[in-house]
Amino acid sequence: MSDQNNHLLPERGPRVRARQQRAIDKIDALIEATAAALEREGEAGVRIAEICDVTGVAYGTVYHHFGDRNGLIRAAQFARLRDQPGQDIAAFADALNGDDPTENFVIQLLDICRGLADPARGPVRLVRTSVLTTAQHDPEFLPAVTELETQVMTDLVVTIDQAKAAGIADPALDSLALASYIAAVAYGLVLIEFNEHRPDQEHLAEVILRGLTAFMPQD
Repeated sequence: MSDQNNHLLPERGPRVRARQQRAIDKIDALIEATAAALEREGEAGVRIAEICDVTGVAYGTVYHHFGDRNGLIRAAQFARLRDQPGQDIAAFADALNGDDPTENFVIQLLDICRGLADPARGPVRLVRTSVLTTAQHDPEFLPAVTELETQVMTDLVVTIDQAKAAGIADPALDSLALASYIAAVAYGLVLIEFNEHRPDQEHLAEVILRGLTAFMPQD
């Protein structure tokens, strides 16, 4: 994933001296603790005093690096939004490696689909929904989120082009259209979080796999 969106997070500087590393560790700890609070209780559950108590970071450090509580929440949301798509795309790219890319890809693709169907992914999708909603009403936040989502799609297109070159993806299909479909499936599963009847993880993974393999060249 691209690092060009890092301007939303506090400036980290070169990781050279111990003092700089300690500052980086504090930033990471604050973002991680805030992300955990968001997952448990939403934005209302982010309390600066509690975050500082959990991390052992001074109260003033939060305001020094993030400006205010909203800046801390925004950074934590953005970090969550940035990390998960990068992991997914990396998994797709790894599946293209091996002596027999086609066989290797299908086997690993099922594992990827299981990950997408995992109930543990629900909170991540809900965070993404929250971030996108916030960005829609925050003119300062919207450009960064738009830039990030565009970069995610660009990275996914690159991976699809690699799959085409390996003979795994149908070269007749438009890469951006296919990337949009894959992204929509991965994110659209957020609807399950609002349904009392959740499908079995393995059954859902099989359905996702069937949909994705439909875009492989047909013999």
